[in-house]
Amino acid sequence: MTDRLIAANPMTYNCAAGVGGRSAARRLALILAFLGFFLTAGGVFEARADEEAEMAPPQTATETIETQPAAELEPGAEEAGEPEMVRGVSFYERLQQGGWPMLFLLVLSVSALTFALERAINLRREAVLPMGLTERAKQLWAAGKYDELTDECRRRPSTLGAIIQTLVRHRHCGYLELSSLSGDLAARDMRHHLQKSYPIAVVATLSPLVGLLGTVIGMIESFEIVAIAGSLGDASLLAGGISMALVTTATGLVIAAPALAVYHFFRTRANRFAISLEGEVNELLTSWFLEPEQELANSERMK
Repeated sequence: MTDRLIAANPMTYNCAAGVGGRSAARRLALILAFLGFFLTAGGVFEARADEEAEMAPPQTATETIETQPAAELEPGAEEAGEPEMVRGVSFYERLQQGGWPMLFLLVLSVSALTFALERAINLRREAVLPMGLTERAKQLWAAGKYDELTDECRRRPSTLGAIIQTLVRHRHCGYLELSSLSGDLAARDMRHHLQKSYPIAVVATLSPLVGLLGTVIGMIESFEIVAIAGSLGDASLLAGGISMALVTTATGLVIAAPALAVYHFFRTRANRFAISLEGEVNELLTSWFLEPEQELANSERMK
């Protein structure tokens, strides 16, 4: 059938074949044009992306880790980023950093503690002015029981007891003589109490000076090490001397401040006891000696 058509009208078949070939060529050209457009557009976009990547600032290691998914991070990456824990210095090691001046500070601190304990035990009201002794002494004096009064004072040893024993022993003397004698006894005893507190003040004075001595020695050692090394580049060269300087200074102040406070505490207590003792002794002198003398003078005057 086809052969017949071609034979009958070869011209028409050739024209139809030519038209179909041109249509196929147009379609092929159009497809190639679209493919070239897409390829060209893709190349342009890739070139622009490369330019933007070059102009953008570089990412840091932290940003890179944050942008990565959690699954892509290495197992030890988080642990490696944590700072290493530094072990603190113990109290004993801190004392060792102070060097040999710490031995003198240790002796001073033990001395201050010893004298403070001695004052806390011996500087009490019972040792200076026992409660109720004045009233009991008045009763026994009024009853004329001088031996019993002396025994009572011996059973309760104190500054007031010693003064009462002296008054009983010299009861035949006048008011002025006994007043002067009592004042001397009280002043001597209270000076004795204050003198026993004085070593605490000495410790409070010497401790900062020993700490300052350690500071000077530490700085001298630091500069000697720098002079030998010839450079200040390594700060660890100064660490030992500076540590010694600071530790000794701090230790001296730590010892001096409490020692000074304790000294003034005991000194204030001694002064308070001295004032109370003076009042009690004056009351006894007045009632036992001054008033009888005045009564005797008035009676003689009336005669």
